[in-house]
Amino acid sequence: MEPVSKRHQDQLTRIKENIRKNHDAFKHNYDRYNEFRRFVFESSLREEDITLLMTLSKPQLEFNVLEAYISRLLGEFSKQEPSIEISADNENQADPQTIHVVEQHLRHILFDSQNHHTKYEVYKDLLSGGFSVFKVTTDYAHPMSFNQVIKFDHVYDPTLCGFDQLARESHKGDGRFCFELFPMDEDSFKEQYPEIPVERLSFRRDFAGFNWSFLNNTTKMIMVADYYEKKPKRVKIVQLVDGRIMTMKKYDEMVATWQDFVPPPAIMGKPRFTQLDQIVRYRLIENQIIEYTETDYSMLPLIFVDGSSVVIKTPKNGNVRQVCRPYVYHAKGAQRLKNFAGIALANEIENTVQHKFIIKKEALPKEEELLQAIKDIQKPSNIVVNAYYEGDPKQPIPEPIREVGRMPAPPEIAQGFLGADSLVQNILGSYDASLGINNNQLSGVAVVEAATQSNAAAMPYIVGFLQGLQRVAQIIIDLIPKYYTTPRTIPILDGEGKKSYVRINDERDPNSVDIFYDQNALNVKVEAGINFQVQKSKALQQIIGLMQTSPQFAQFMNEKGLRILLDNIEIRGVDQIKQMSEEWMREVQQKQQQMMQMQQAQSQENPLMIRNQIEISKMHQEAEENRLRFELEKAKLAQSQAKLMAEIKTQDLNNAVKLEEVDVRRQQIEADVKLKHQDQHHRHGKEAVELHHRVHKEDRREHGSDTHQEQ
Repeated sequence: MEPVSKRHQDQLTRIKENIRKNHDAFKHNYDRYNEFRRFVFESSLREEDITLLMTLSKPQLEFNVLEAYISRLLGEFSKQEPSIEISADNENQADPQTIHVVEQHLRHILFDSQNHHTKYEVYKDLLSGGFSVFKVTTDYAHPMSFNQVIKFDHVYDPTLCGFDQLARESHKGDGRFCFELFPMDEDSFKEQYPEIPVERLSFRRDFAGFNWSFLNNTTKMIMVADYYEKKPKRVKIVQLVDGRIMTMKKYDEMVATWQDFVPPPAIMGKPRFTQLDQIVRYRLIENQIIEYTETDYSMLPLIFVDGSSVVIKTPKNGNVRQVCRPYVYHAKGAQRLKNFAGIALANEIENTVQHKFIIKKEALPKEEELLQAIKDIQKPSNIVVNAYYEGDPKQPIPEPIREVGRMPAPPEIAQGFLGADSLVQNILGSYDASLGINNNQLSGVAVVEAATQSNAAAMPYIVGFLQGLQRVAQIIIDLIPKYYTTPRTIPILDGEGKKSYVRINDERDPNSVDIFYDQNALNVKVEAGINFQVQKSKALQQIIGLMQTSPQFAQFMNEKGLRILLDNIEIRGVDQIKQMSEEWMREVQQKQQQMMQMQQAQSQENPLMIRNQIEISKMHQEAEENRLRFELEKAKLAQSQAKLMAEIKTQDLNNAVKLEEVDVRRQQIEADVKLKHQDQHHRHGKEAVELHHRVHKEDRREHGSDTHQEQ
């Protein structure tokens, strides 16, 4: 292991301060988690309750009814199959086949999870403690594998995990950091980190409800912290002409390795800078950071799973705090009431007076056989006592024997003990134990309806669980294109629960699917499915009722909907029944086809059927001839209509041409008239000018002759 640089070692104080502050801020939820887990699963009596009972000499009994409610919800939850749907905002950024394979592989990861019962344990934490934590990790498939796989699991202890108290989302992924603490004994720590000295650890230092180093009996324990933090990174991104968006670094790498004949897609527009989050991990102990890793996560790998928490503002200082409440949070008082009433009832029974008679000493007989009847009251016999002292009639013994009357227990104790059950049901919203009771009989329909109602009362915890599971799915989708980069085979799980395998990233296999997509292009939605066992029973009852009401629907379900009917049945061997039903349906279809073929063959050999077929053929032929004759007449009529319309159109055209010719002739005449008018006007003007010049010339000539004569 490489030593951590001094630059990262300098972050130790800041990181420890973040862990301390946020652990302190959430400590009341950690304490409540441990308190209710012990109250439900170990003992509903506190230490002070046991001490008080011992002081009062009362029996230390408890009557835990809360675990049964949680166990029933867990049993119903084990049958749940969440619905998963993956989609893309832009179909050009992800191929539909790729989306389909990613969705089925994600379903395999979430439903398999290495069979660690991860979802079951997380939901148990929600009901009994109020919150839990998922963790997404990557690892090799097995020790002899080079293929990395993506896993998610339940953390070691949710109370040893912390998140940024400024986070507002239910999964707390919008926070700046998160951390997980896990204890290691000194020998294991030295074996894993032999170069880290532990001699300077005090094993006594405390803070925030846990110790960085402490003694567990005589074993030295070291608390190791994995601290995940977001580091913003400024990068340049580009958009290509094909719609893809990537960093400039990835684009340069793509261009450098481009081997196709066509040029790589060009950049569209101008690049821009953006800020991306990179998750780094610090692993530290009390006095040293022992590892620093820049991970491939884009989101914090620890996912907070909220049950049904509320945010409350403290009246004194105005501080806001998150209160995580278990499913049985408000039923704690009712459980303690049942314990108290049960203990009081048991104490009454324990302190019941066993004496049957009060006999005065002087009235006891001296004979042994008579005393035996008094000593052994369980054996039928007559009790004989003395009525006089020493047989002296003058000294009678007043009331020599008297029966002891038994005092009954106060009725309020029994009423409180029995009434606590209905009180718990009212608090939890679980009424299935009291619905449908009629003459001490509980109908199956009432059980189904009541169980469904109880599920609805616990639905806030289902919603919180699904929100955490959706965040897990988002992280896995973000990691898939980063780790599934080589040709390999991955398992998939379809919607019907059938497991298969598909080849990815193999150019030599035509059936291979490429898992290269932009991790920001896919959206995932996880919601509650309909496959609850109770809902299946309810659906089955509805189907049966419809089949009894409608014979057509019954026939349809028997012929086409048998698969749906079997999907709503919860019995042992139902998978084999489904498989056999498919084979049986194929056999039925084959028999039906064979019967139809046999009927056709028999009809061909029967003379009556042959004659009927001939008659039917003649009728079909005559009908066909009539149809053709009708079509021919229809065509002739259409042709005549078309011809007539053509003639009408031609006449219209001729008329239009004639009108056009008349109009042109009119325009020509008007133009000639106008031209002649202009010529005449021009001629008149010319003649006027010539006349003027001639007159002027004659005047000048006459004026000149007169002047000459004067000279």
